[in-house]
Amino acid sequence: MKLNRVIVPFLMVLMGATSAFAEPEVSPSERVRRNVVVRVEPNAASQPIGALSPGDSASVVGDASGWHQVRLSDGRIGFVSKAWTIIRSGPEPLIDTGALKLHVIDVGTGLAVFVEGPSFTMLYDGGSQDDLADGPDNRILNYIQAVRPGLQTIDHLILSHPHKDHLELLPDIFDRFMIRNVWDSGAVNRTRGYCRFLKKVAAEPGVQYHNAIATGGMHRVVFTGRTCSGEVVLPQAAMMTASPVALGPGGTMSILYRDATKHHDPNENSVVIRLDYAGRRILIAGDAEGGARKTPSQPAEANSVEGKLIACCAGDLRSDVLVVGHHGSMTSSRQEFLDKVQASTFIISSGPHPYSKVVLPDAAIEDELRARGGLFQTDLADEDCAASEAKIGPDNDESPGGCDNVIVTVSSTGQIATGYFRGAD
Repeated sequence: MKLNRVIVPFLMVLMGATSAFAEPEVSPSERVRRNVVVRVEPNAASQPIGALSPGDSASVVGDASGWHQVRLSDGRIGFVSKAWTIIRSGPEPLIDTGALKLHVIDVGTGLAVFVEGPSFTMLYDGGSQDDLADGPDNRILNYIQAVRPGLQTIDHLILSHPHKDHLELLPDIFDRFMIRNVWDSGAVNRTRGYCRFLKKVAAEPGVQYHNAIATGGMHRVVFTGRTCSGEVVLPQAAMMTASPVALGPGGTMSILYRDATKHHDPNENSVVIRLDYAGRRILIAGDAEGGARKTPSQPAEANSVEGKLIACCAGDLRSDVLVVGHHGSMTSSRQEFLDKVQASTFIISSGPHPYSKVVLPDAAIEDELRARGGLFQTDLADEDCAASEAKIGPDNDESPGGCDNVIVTVSSTGQIATGYFRGAD
């Protein structure tokens, strides 16, 4: 892989006293020689209403399986094939050395959120179900190298919960960076991935390990798996609490939900955090759920993470940006939860690997979020991405990861810009 960076500038969504959403634009891909037909409905047999020639563009206003819904320059709405188009972005924002940037990395079916502030760095989760190349091909390592070449230290590493699609790529992070603080609920899942993760934490010089059950003593976990086993002993640093954690000038992290109680599903232990910077708030929900699969209009179950958050601290949920819970599943994002959050920008990290035979996100959740504001997704071009010759990490690797990375920038004056990073390394 070459190290020269190719960065596609991202569109800006500027939020001042009111919110104004700039729409991403779609253009014919490089392989189009004549034009791409715009059709009334999202199928090849539908009536044509126009065409995009190479160099033309149209605003993206919606999404259907295999198709972008677009608005033409004359206001008409139609559909273009994703296979023959690419999403391009608008003007690049001005450089602000005091800005906070949040990167939702395209890791296929999973979640990895890299945050860089003026005086700190953070990684929230790092796993995948289908994009599992490790070592020098680790997609997260390649992404951080592309956007922050020369970075040596990650100040805060948060594991929301010990599931493969949130942790499997994290062990390599310890081999590449100095990790200062690890935040983990303390709920144990005796899998190979979690065993490898905790062993890396235990071996990291000077690391501070925080969980929700800290006693000031040792956290001991015994693994008996065939590929990773033995006792892991971790000295416990300060316990996770509701008190904000300072992230340097003007920035804090609030841990809104932390629970180390043994549950049948580790999703119920998902650590939910809110980042505050320059008067703006970003809520990262991990796999926090509202209960069983139901439409968003149904109330959150009282014993669910969303239900507990609504009951205990609804005022703390209010945020400008939401990294959506559980990859856009109908197990999460109940309307009453979203009403408390009040976000106007939403990001879903998902991919083609099914969860209990369901490929996420659910259309009902996409529709609900689009009705509330701007929706950004890491799965826009998964099929084409697998064969792409220019993406972050290994190219043409039959993996969906590496193409549709989402960046949120909060300027030092509190303006928010959200868009896509489509680069190659």
